[in-house]
Amino acid sequence: MIDILKKTDLFAGLCDDEIESMLKCLRAKAVNYEKDEFIFFAGKTKPAVGIIIAGTAQVIKENYYGDLLIMHNLHEADMFGEVYAGMEADRVPVSVVALSPCRVLLLDLKNILGTCHSACSFHQRLILNLMKHVAEKSALLSEQMSYLSHKTIRARLEAYLHEQATKAGSHSFKIPFNKSELAQYLCVDRAAMQRELGKMKTEGLLSYDKNTFRLPEKV
Repeated sequence: MIDILKKTDLFAGLCDDEIESMLKCLRAKAVNYEKDEFIFFAGKTKPAVGIIIAGTAQVIKENYYGDLLIMHNLHEADMFGEVYAGMEADRVPVSVVALSPCRVLLLDLKNILGTCHSACSFHQRLILNLMKHVAEKSALLSEQMSYLSHKTIRARLEAYLHEQATKAGSHSFKIPFNKSELAQYLCVDRAAMQRELGKMKTEGLLSYDKNTFRLPEKV
């Protein structure tokens, strides 16, 4: 597990012995979840910081009408829940569901932000890592909101796909969603989005195979 934690934003720059000591200070506990089991359940679960040790999960939010918004996917070494834990909310407003059998390390944020009883010298590094991680996650959320600011399905698709091409540095790239997940991420109807993708393909604006897309090169 230590090798996985060394890949996380939270424990970046810490050696094995330091991580072992921090886990004791943070009273960390590892919990196993089955596929489709809720790790967090919106309105029910008390805030905590989670780190995916094995498996994959997904952060989702349900609106008043029961429509799901995929906020992001979680993979090995990804962290979640830290924003709501930092807000000192009574319950988390989002759900986290296991997409496969998962092993998750759960931490109490108060133990991260507070000085531990042994006053370990590397605790400050942990706090700085957490602050950097929260800032980066805030940027990702702002990115998603920028896609949703477009009113039409085509405009949202274009904004998202062009940004993914820019990140990949290539006209051909893979996205981390299947079609249903992409529709939920962009808050659009899946069938309507599929029709729009078909039109864009016919018009020569893109081509795709499953989650691999290709945009035409500018002449």
